[in-house]
Amino acid sequence: MDIKRSQNKNKQRNKKLIIISIFAMLITALTTGFIKQSNNKTQLDTSTLWISEVKEGDLALTAKGFGVLASKQQRYLTTPFTAVVEEILLKPGAKVTADSVILQLSNPDITQAVNQARLTLSAEKANLKQLILNQTREQLDVDNDLLELSLDLDVAQSKLEAEKDLAAKGIVSALDFMRTQAQVKKLTGRYQHFKKRNLQLLSLHKQAQQIQQDKINEKQNLLILAQSKQNKLTVKAGIKGVLQALPVELGQSLTVGGQLALVGSTETLIALINVPHRQVQGIKESMLAAIDTRGSTANGKVTRIEPIVKEGHVEVEIELIGKLPSNARPALNVEANIDLGKLEQTFYIEAPINAKQHSRLQVYKLSKDKQSAQLIWLTLGNKSGSFMQIKSGAKVGDSLILSDMKTYINQKTIALTH
Repeated sequence: MDIKRSQNKNKQRNKKLIIISIFAMLITALTTGFIKQSNNKTQLDTSTLWISEVKEGDLALTAKGFGVLASKQQRYLTTPFTAVVEEILLKPGAKVTADSVILQLSNPDITQAVNQARLTLSAEKANLKQLILNQTREQLDVDNDLLELSLDLDVAQSKLEAEKDLAAKGIVSALDFMRTQAQVKKLTGRYQHFKKRNLQLLSLHKQAQQIQQDKINEKQNLLILAQSKQNKLTVKAGIKGVLQALPVELGQSLTVGGQLALVGSTETLIALINVPHRQVQGIKESMLAAIDTRGSTANGKVTRIEPIVKEGHVEVEIELIGKLPSNARPALNVEANIDLGKLEQTFYIEAPINAKQHSRLQVYKLSKDKQSAQLIWLTLGNKSGSFMQIKSGAKVGDSLILSDMKTYINQKTIALTH
């Protein structure tokens, strides 16, 4: 029994020694590998790296942004009355003129009001015709009476002239002569009275006609007003341009003030460009810009800079000037490059990955023999498109690695292979 226990203890002791030995060998191997790795430089193939050379010269400064074209002049069409969409004649994207009909609405009350106003106007016009007819008949009677009086007066005056000589000779008695004189005087008075009455009658007729004409004008205005409301049920574009939005459906019931359509002019366009906030500082009003319309280029100038930053961008409004490209239209996606001037005789290089304006950045500079690269600090200035100004840290002709080298940033020097 003692012999078996002694053998078991020896076996356990041997296992422990083997495990300790293996563990020691692993630690030694790892330590040796780490020492060797720390003593050797990292080797990278230049064909896998982005390498660029520092240049010197004038650097044009631009601010780049993306956005859409919009109409400087827009017409927002709303529902003038409660109505129903009876017909849709145009769809969004259609080119329109001022008289282009977009929608046809219907409203039974307005249609009834137009018909009622038309009937009322016709009735008043008929009343005027009847009034003129009655006045004409009355005038004819007056004219006939006046004519008869005139004839009677002429006869009496002739008789008076004849009796005047006869009365002087005693042929006609003085009493008869006086009777004739009285008759002439009486007829003359009646004739003058009828003439005066006729003038008054003409004036009354004229006033009556004017009163009736005023009624007609009133009814005419009511008809025009009703027809104006009816005409508004025919929705027209109002300006030349493009139908941008039409948020209604056939048969839809509309309330007063509801949106019917949005029409944008194509003759005067603006570009609404989102520019990164860090690039906006150099932008000023009236600066020139080039607008890429994905197929052509338009010229423009900055007219407004939004003071609010949204999601790291600022909206810049650019008015298009000169002849517009054939494909320019509202809602078209565009790219803009705003001219910020230029830096004369400065150092610059292609913008390294993750580089920011007016900051410091660590990059690797190639040695003269291109066999190694050393970590250096660059002081960066303005960014212009795909180029970045170098204020200090490198000179003309220096070759810099612009790839993302964060993995090797703890090594001051790396070896290069070709």
